[in-house]
Amino acid sequence: MNQAIEINLLNKFYDNFHVLKDISLSIHENRIYGLIGRNGAGKTTLLKTIAGQIYYKSGYIKIFGQDIHKDETAVNKICLARETLGAYYEQNTSIKVSKIFEIAGTLFKNWDEQYARHLVKRLGLDTKKYYNKISKGMKTTVGIIIGLASRAEITMFDEPYIGLDPVARDIFFEELNKDYMDNPRTMIISSHLIKEFETLFENIIMIDKGRILIDDTLENIEQKYFYLSGKESSIEKVLDGLKILSKEKIGGLASYAVTGKLNELDYDKLSKYDIQVSKMDIQKILVNLTKEDDADE
Repeated sequence: MNQAIEINLLNKFYDNFHVLKDISLSIHENRIYGLIGRNGAGKTTLLKTIAGQIYYKSGYIKIFGQDIHKDETAVNKICLARETLGAYYEQNTSIKVSKIFEIAGTLFKNWDEQYARHLVKRLGLDTKKYYNKISKGMKTTVGIIIGLASRAEITMFDEPYIGLDPVARDIFFEELNKDYMDNPRTMIISSHLIKEFETLFENIIMIDKGRILIDDTLENIEQKYFYLSGKESSIEKVLDGLKILSKEKIGGLASYAVTGKLNELDYDKLSKYDIQVSKMDIQKILVNLTKEDDADE
């Protein structure tokens, strides 16, 4: 599988604040990645750095083998869709939404004008309005349309649900899913609404305080993080080789959030002691791992 993005020992500082810490990632072509983390974890900084919008001194980023510091054309293969286009467009009083789509059509070589018009109609966007006058939700919608219609080889969405009503969110999810199937490419989606996207993600990148906690396929993660439920005394007998992330007790019963690997012998033990194994969703994994991180500080 070809690498779309290769990041090696990337570090980013804002003055003395260390935002990204030794980030190394291999992001493969034609897969959907979920970028997960708490507020301030470094998600937006990472996306903007990949897109060439933020300068960095340490490490490197390669886009399809091209170093973005040595070859500026590498970032032309990337579209980063955010809830705003930035200060220039926010402050400009003379740019209509229609003009923004005209500009996007010149920037992205794979721009699909017909699809952009389809999305404008489905999402109910008035392109005659001035960008600086439309609502936050409509600005998010502009970003979504640019992201999808750009058909960029690497398409990144940063919090694509901000300001959207439930209907618009459903439309976006439908269009994203269908367009990815029809036009495969590398996608990275950063969102707080993890549960709504979880079925779409093929890989998860979890970041906390500028460091990567998890970089793996969803399938592998589901096998490594799970709950054990049953009598507390019984669960204590089968914890060898597993790391406890959290624990809840109700009387003599308990539920342990754990990480590790289970083999056939382990499952035999679980059956013997009447212990249930259940899936831990991505949001709960994030909560458990970052809570543990707080406790360790």
